[in-house]
Amino acid sequence: MPFIKKSFITEKLLPNVPIEKVIGQYVTLKKSGANYTCCCPFHHEKTPSFSVTPAKQMFYCFGCKEHGNVIDFIMKLKNLSFPEAVEEIAQNAGLTVEYDTTNTRSKDEVDLQKEYYDLMDRCATLYTQVLNSPEGAPGLEYFSKNRGLTRDTILKCRLGFAPKNPHFLQERLCQDPKTEQKLIDLGMLVRNDYGVHSMYRNRVMIPIFDRRGRIISFGGRTMGDDKPKYMNTKETPIYRKRNELFGLYEVLKANNNRPPRIVVVEGYMDVISVRQAGCTYAVASLGTATTPEQIKEMFRYTDKVVCCYDGDSAGRHAAWHALETVTPILQDGKEIRFAFLPPEHDPDSLVREQGLGAFVKFLDEAMSYPEFLIVHKSQSYDLKDPNSLSNFISDTIKLIKAIPLVSLQSVALKLLSKPSGISENQLYDMLKQTHVEQPRAYVAQEKKEQEQIAKNEVSRDFFKTPMRKLMAFIIQQPTVVSNVQREFALDEFVALCKRLGVKGADELEGLLKIIAKTPDITPAKFIEQTRQTAYEKIVRLLISAPLNLTFESGGEIREIPYVDRIEYFADILSEVITKPLKDRAKILSVEMSQGKMDALSEYTQIQKEILSKDLKS
Repeated sequence: MPFIKKSFITEKLLPNVPIEKVIGQYVTLKKSGANYTCCCPFHHEKTPSFSVTPAKQMFYCFGCKEHGNVIDFIMKLKNLSFPEAVEEIAQNAGLTVEYDTTNTRSKDEVDLQKEYYDLMDRCATLYTQVLNSPEGAPGLEYFSKNRGLTRDTILKCRLGFAPKNPHFLQERLCQDPKTEQKLIDLGMLVRNDYGVHSMYRNRVMIPIFDRRGRIISFGGRTMGDDKPKYMNTKETPIYRKRNELFGLYEVLKANNNRPPRIVVVEGYMDVISVRQAGCTYAVASLGTATTPEQIKEMFRYTDKVVCCYDGDSAGRHAAWHALETVTPILQDGKEIRFAFLPPEHDPDSLVREQGLGAFVKFLDEAMSYPEFLIVHKSQSYDLKDPNSLSNFISDTIKLIKAIPLVSLQSVALKLLSKPSGISENQLYDMLKQTHVEQPRAYVAQEKKEQEQIAKNEVSRDFFKTPMRKLMAFIIQQPTVVSNVQREFALDEFVALCKRLGVKGADELEGLLKIIAKTPDITPAKFIEQTRQTAYEKIVRLLISAPLNLTFESGGEIREIPYVDRIEYFADILSEVITKPLKDRAKILSVEMSQGKMDALSEYTQIQKEILSKDLKS
């Protein structure tokens, strides 16, 4: 991946991007003294254990132990690489990322990524130009007359038209074979036995944007009944259809990253049509059924997702697939509902004929997860037939058993009692006796979460060695250490540790050198200074180590005074060196008792060092 200058991150990005403001775009933070708290976005919990500390520009979860700075948060939340996270944060903050262009590989990768996005943008511009030319008249008529889109909507969505000419893109964009190959890589050109030609011909073109507003793909639609109705770009170096949602960029932009709900509709034109009518929270999957990745992505930004489908059998089948997909990843505080339109309507036709209010009414009246589960299953059985009724109850209870939330199980059992004619208590007893294998996706997700918690969890015994406590203090309180580095003669202290063979002396020296080079370093900057270095692991482990540097006052957690922190630091220094010195003194004392008087000189020196450093017993 591209190499980004560390100086850009530590000197420009982190100081100008308050971590609480970034995290506050994705979760609801509650002020708690100098810090903020909320339920962790990385694991399921009911009681808030996620803490954000603006002074340190750090976050920490006491439940799953996830921690880090604002870059780590975005990487984890959005499943982005380090460069992608930095680029997104910088873009949102209005900063231009600075790359290490002295590294040839890095520069080539950056340039290639930029070329990909630039080529897709240029394709969109060309298609827009054609749409507004005589050649694009059929496309413009389709958008404006057939679909009722305004000129403003067409411009904002950057809609276009791909002409019939099979070599259109090559003639306009391909100045050399390398560009042609890049367009093939991007799925805009196709190579077959007949040569190279445009993927899209005689179709209206709908660009697909990623979360950052970059064009990553296109949907090409016929204007008649030709098949396939939609053609979508293949997966490319910048496009993974399982992870992307059409319209999500516009939803986040219109709602400051916190939409009240997100509604999933079936087609691109449905999204565009309802958006034009005033619905700012509609998205669509990209030529596939809704995926777990897409559902997780939506739940990162909102607590409520509504799946809106046509009321025909195909629509209900799609809704049932969505229910099965979401079941393993249901979590407290997140809600999924199912809305079904009349068979004669899709969202596009409904808002055009009856207005946005009619569409919103269907969304507001959408069925809850347990409601849809019971209703859908009941329609597959003859409930008047005893055997069929028995199968209905048995099959439905198995589905309810697979729900990972007890609260939803209870609601589903209550709803099941009516069509089954069995009391809730009886159904609950049946549920307890029912064993079902959890869906593989759920088991995998649960295992992944437990493994991650185990990975993050470090025994408190790990922090009990004095050297680790010292390094933890240095990482967590670098300002204190920087201010007393000379006064405490820390260079001499490191030399003494090395002479005595104290384990961790080399790492200690490295951490102190980082502070010496960057006196204004913060814990958040410490992570960046050591990322992908030999020190990263120890910094990650110790940056959240329990050091008892806080106290409770008036219901708020506060940091102990600065003077007390200096004293705490001095005590740890003493603790680090006391035992090794005294252990060495004992060894030398035994040697002298055995007549080895050459040990006297070292013994005398150690006693002086113990006294001069005022070390505690």
